[in-house]
Formats: sequence, structure tokens, C-alpha cells
Amino acid sequence: MLVIKDEAKINVDYPIEKFADKDKILYFDIETTGLSRKYCSIYLIGAMYFDDGEWMYAQWFADNYNDEANVIMAFQKFIKDYDCLIHFNGNSFDIPFVKERAEKYNIDLDLDRLKSVDIYKDISSLKNILNLPNLKQKTLEEAIGIKRTDPFSGGELVEVYKEYVRTKDQKLIYPLLLHNREDVLYMGKITELLNLCDFFEGSFDISDWNVSEYKDMDGNDKKELVINIISDKSISAVDISQADNAYSLLIRDNRCQLKIKVLEDTLKLFFDNYKDYYYLPEEDKAIHKSVSQFVDKNFREQAKASNCYENVNDCFVSAYGDFKYLFRPEYNSKYEFIRVSDLNDDNLRDYLKGFLKSL
Repeated sequence: MLVIKDEAKINVDYPIEKFADKDKILYFDIETTGLSRKYCSIYLIGAMYFDDGEWMYAQWFADNYNDEANVIMAFQKFIKDYDCLIHFNGNSFDIPFVKERAEKYNIDLDLDRLKSVDIYKDISSLKNILNLPNLKQKTLEEAIGIKRTDPFSGGELVEVYKEYVRTKDQKLIYPLLLHNREDVLYMGKITELLNLCDFFEGSFDISDWNVSEYKDMDGNDKKELVINIISDKSISAVDISQADNAYSLLIRDNRCQLKIKVLEDTLKLFFDNYKDYYYLPEEDKAIHKSVSQFVDKNFREQAKASNCYENVNDCFVSAYGDFKYLFRPEYNSKYEFIRVSDLNDDNLRDYLKGFLKSL
């Protein structure tokens, strides 16, 4: 078994202390001879850890197929001082794989005692926001400006490892170690994308907001709700820009601007207890029965759920959060709106959190 330890020479710009003490956190990644936990083996385990004020990495490399047990036992001994594992899609692959291989050799790895943080799982919630072709680790690395030295995929290196075991050609070790090392080290860098996850969960402050006027492409006067947001740390390692007919979102460094189109129209406010209302067809509105004595019986009818409403002409935005008055274009419409005038400094944050979660 070959053991390598060296400086990682990398910074992780994310408060990982929220998971555990920094010196109790371990990034890890495995390399295997295939996808089957039963028939394939682990030939390399890499880890990154914080020690004496700097990030370090360690690798345990199986010099032959029989070395797998030694690699797992070395990893078992190493993780005893740690409380948290950070990985990329490790919940689906790395952790169950190393568990099953450890059981094969009766090695008590006990990974279940460790807090598990799957970067891939958390970042998956941002798929629509990041607008990337996929969420593979290398794709995320490229998105934040990382250029790898390693040109291979894990699958391609399986044959390289098999050739090394057959020939013991020392030149073949380098690409094997390089791929795993960059997997582990750059996992630390893509952790920074979790800042964006935190932002969409509500880690932000609203610096100011207003309703502004603008002209659309046809020169018509329109209005939009403009919300400027700030964070005490960089929200995203990449600039994000999204827009459609209803909103536009721009995120850059620690600032975000959201513009939501305002609908100036007549919408309906539906009343729940329609049995207590009459509908007035000529006036196209419902009135409560407590005031029905002022209306001729010939001009009223028992209200139904579909016509128990009041028409309101105002400025509206799509509804998010908990608001007393919700408006719809029609009874069966799946879209709901609130009046812009119902927004205030107290409820805007909840409204914004609801909007961001919908993206």
C-alpha cells in the first residue's frame, strides 16, 4: 500500500463549521475498479482535512488487488478522530461502496456515527438556477472557473489501474493519484456553491425595495417590483442571470436584484362561505346576505363557489407566503396574486423566501 500526505494549498470559502468543528471535518472520495460493490474493489481512497491551520490531503493506494483491505483499514484508523464526512454523491456511491467492501473483510468502519454532507444532493436543488447541462463535479468545477490538470474520468482510469497492477509501471501511478487528488481538493471549492443554497433558504438581508416604472418593448408604461438583496458573504461563485415574462433575477458576488412584473388588472377576490352570499349578475359581484334587504329579489341569486367574489382593480404580483387576501383571474385559475399595496417591510422577507423557493 502506498500512502501520500501533503499540503492541499487550497481555501474553502464556506462556513463549514456549521457542520462540525473545522478540524473534525473530512472530505473524501474513492476510486474503484467498477460500479459493483460485490465484484469490484476499491483501489484508492483520498481525503482532505484541516490540520494546524491549513488544509492537507491524504491518499491510500492499493498496490495490488489484495491491498484493498489494507487501504480500508488505514482509512478506518484515520477517520476515528473525525465527526463529519463531506462528499460528492457519496450517499449513493462512495459510502455504501466502502461499507460493503469493509464488511467483506470484517472491518468495523462505522461510518454511520459520522455526520454526512452530500454536496451533490444539496446543489441538486439549484439545477434550474445554475442552468448547466448536468451537475457532475467536473461541470460544476468548470462553472466556477476551475481548470483541471487531470484529463481522465474515473471510468477511464480503471484500465490504467489494471495495467499498473499487471506491469508495475510507475508512470501509471501519477494519473491515478492526480484524478483522485483533484476530486477531493476541488470538492472543497465547489462547497462554496452551498452559499447559493443558503441564500435560497433565506440567508440574506433586503437592502431596499420599491415599485418602479419602465417602458416595455412596445413603449407601454409598466411597473415592476424591484427588490435589492445583500449578503454578508459571496452568494455565488458564479454570476447568475435569469429572466422570463414574469421576473428577472441577477446574482453577482454578494448582491442580488430581483424584478417582478406588476400586473395592473381587475382580479377576483373569492369568499369561502358562499352560502352566506347572494350573487348580483348585473353588477357581477357577491354581497353578504346581511345586507341583502337593500337588493330586489329579482336582481339576486344564491351565490355559488364560482361566482362568490368581488372584482378588484389594482396592482398585483404573484402570491408567495402567507397573505390574507388572494386574488385570481377566474375561479379555476391555478395562479394567485396579492396586491402590491399589501407588501410591507414586515412581510416582504417571507414573500421573497417563498418566491425564491419556487424557482
